[in-house]
Amino acid sequence: MNFRKYKTNYFTYTALLLAGTIAISSCSKDNNERDVNSNKTELKRLTDSVNAVYTAAPEGRNIGQYPKQARTELKKAIDMANTVNNGEYTQQEVNSAFASLRRASAAFSQRAIVEVAAENLVAKWLFAGNALDATANKHDGVLKSGIIGTEKSPTDGGTLPVLVNDRFGQAGNAYEFTNGAYIEVPYTASLNPEVISISLWVNPKESFGDNYMLSLNRWNGFKFQLQTDNFLFLTMKATTATYDRDSNPGKMTVGQWHHAVVTFGNGAITFYVDGVQVKNESLSGTLAKLASPTNLVIGQQLPKDKFNFTDSSNPNYFYGGSFFKGSLDDIRYYNKVLTTDEVTRIYNNEKPD
Repeated sequence: MNFRKYKTNYFTYTALLLAGTIAISSCSKDNNERDVNSNKTELKRLTDSVNAVYTAAPEGRNIGQYPKQARTELKKAIDMANTVNNGEYTQQEVNSAFASLRRASAAFSQRAIVEVAAENLVAKWLFAGNALDATANKHDGVLKSGIIGTEKSPTDGGTLPVLVNDRFGQAGNAYEFTNGAYIEVPYTASLNPEVISISLWVNPKESFGDNYMLSLNRWNGFKFQLQTDNFLFLTMKATTATYDRDSNPGKMTVGQWHHAVVTFGNGAITFYVDGVQVKNESLSGTLAKLASPTNLVIGQQLPKDKFNFTDSSNPNYFYGGSFFKGSLDDIRYYNKVLTTDEVTRIYNNEKPD
C-alpha cells in the first residue's frame, strides 16, 4: 500500500466530509433553527495542543524529522478545526471536528522518520559536506584521485570527488565523480558480510559500460555498477559460484536522480528502482569472504595502490579504466536482506516531495 497516498486520500476525504456536513447544515431551510450554542472548549484545547506539536515538529528528511507532506496534511486538519472554532456550528459539527483533528494528530505521530533496520546498518554515507560514515561504526571515507586510461596507458585522473547539489537542490550534499575520482573506505570484516543490501541515490552523467558505483575487490568480492544501457548490475563471488545479474527492465535515466537498491542473500538477488521491485531471481549461496583484505571503494573498481599493471594473471590486473561518471548520494550498506517494506520506507523517507 502507498502509505503517503493513503494518508493524503484519508485527509482529503475527512476534510470534504466535514466541509460537506457544515455546508449542508448551514444551507438547511427547514423550520428548525440551527442550535449553534455549542461547547468548543475541548476542541480549542486540542487545537492548541496539536498546533504546538506542529510548530515544534522539525521538517526534513533526517532521523527524527517529519516529511514536508506530513506537516502539510496536519496543518490542513488544524486549519479545519480553527474554522469550526471561529464559526457558528452545532455541537455535532464541533464533535466531528474534534474527532477528525484527533485522528490527524495520531496519524502525524507515526510519520516521524526513523532509521530503517538500524541494527543491520553497517555504514551510511550521507555526503552532507563530507564522506564520513553517519553511523557509530566509523567507516569514514577518504577522497582520492583514481586510475583511468587504457590497459596499455594507465594514468592518474588527478581529480577528487566534488561536492555538488543533491536531488533536493541543496548545495554540497552529494558527490560528483569524474576522471576516476573515488572515495576509499578502509577494510574491516563487517564490510564483507555474508548477505548484503546496498541502497543509494544515483544520477549518471552519461552511459558507460563500466560505471562502477561500489566495489569490494571487483569480481573477487562484489561490484555494483551501471551497464551501457543503464541497468543496475551486480557481480558477486558467492560460496557457490560467481554471479552476474542485472536489473533489466529497471534502469536509470541519464541526468536524473534515481533510488537504486540491490539485495543478495536468503536464496535470491533482488533489484529495486525508485521504491519498486523490478527483478527477483533465485540464487544460492552467500557472499564469499575476501582472500585478502581490500578497501571498499565508491566510484572505482579498486584502490589505486592495489592495481597491477604488468601481470595479466594477477587478480588485480588493470584491464582499463572502470569508474563512475555522475553523482551519488545517501549510500546505505546493510548486512541483511532488506524487505520490500523496508526498501519502500527508505525510498519514501528520502525521495523529494
